Amino acid sequence: MNLNKKYLLFFLIFSSLSVYAAYDYINLLKTSSIVNQNTYYFLKQNKSQKSIVEELQKNNVKISYFEWRLLSFLKEKRFIPKAGEYLIPKNSTILDIQNIFHYGDTITRSFTLIEGMTASDLKKKLLDNKHLSGEINILKEGIYKPDTYNFKYGFPRKKMLERMKVAQETLIENIWKKRPDDFILKNKNELLTLASIIQQEAQNFNDSRLVASVFINRLEKRMKLQSDVTLAYGYNVNGNKITKKMLKSDHPYNTYYHYGLPPTPISYPGENALNALKNIKKTDYLYFVSDGKGNHRFSKTYNLHKKNIMLWKKNILKDK
Repeated sequence: MNLNKKYLLFFLIFSSLSVYAAYDYINLLKTSSIVNQNTYYFLKQNKSQKSIVEELQKNNVKISYFEWRLLSFLKEKRFIPKAGEYLIPKNSTILDIQNIFHYGDTITRSFTLIEGMTASDLKKKLLDNKHLSGEINILKEGIYKPDTYNFKYGFPRKKMLERMKVAQETLIENIWKKRPDDFILKNKNELLTLASIIQQEAQNFNDSRLVASVFINRLEKRMKLQSDVTLAYGYNVNGNKITKKMLKSDHPYNTYYHYGLPPTPISYPGENALNALKNIKKTDYLYFVSDGKGNHRFSKTYNLHKKNIMLWKKNILKDK
């Protein structure tokens, strides 16, 4: 074997070993875990890959820029990281992290509008949520559906309100279509307004249906609703802080003074309150008062109502 052939053979062997070593090295990079614990990472828009690696290193992710770029170069599709919030799982590899960033597998967050909240409550909660974006104006009462809504970081507050409004409109439309032929309420806004009062008065569906029957009966008999919660809303006070002067006032939300419904809803009613007006329970009740245990005592006459008030007062004194 002459010298040239020896060099050629040596070169072929060396090249084969190098290819094998490189393959083995790349395969090791692809399968090696580099994350010791679940790691939160916020990827900003237009962040360079070098900056990404440096920030990951600061979060105790064991990675080098060379290894990161080598694997991103070998990917079938061009690696394009997407901005957003990420939770990198424990034991992730470089490829796992790159796939998470490339496909935008960001954290899903949730926002909950609680039944009975008011517009001022909702606005504060939306603005306090640092994961939502954008400004909002004065909000209307009643028109947003209490529920839990999922979103991604930076989701606009206005779009969140649009989703909540559509959900409430859909529910109300379903109930309005099934209203009785002789329904005393004239339109969907009146339905929403009465439901918002029921929401503040009752805590469960069965109680909501009975409270709804009282208000419907009073409207049909042209009796004043005489609801504390509308007056409390109008004066922005706790129901226990209502005074005799307030009860005699001509405030537009004083249903002890004015006939019919108040000018607007007073809260965001949930499904129980709204459905109480779809499945209206037929009763002769005209009065109700708290039983001190989360429900109400109902009565057909004012005399019995006064007795029920005395029972309520006794329960209050007993609890003190």
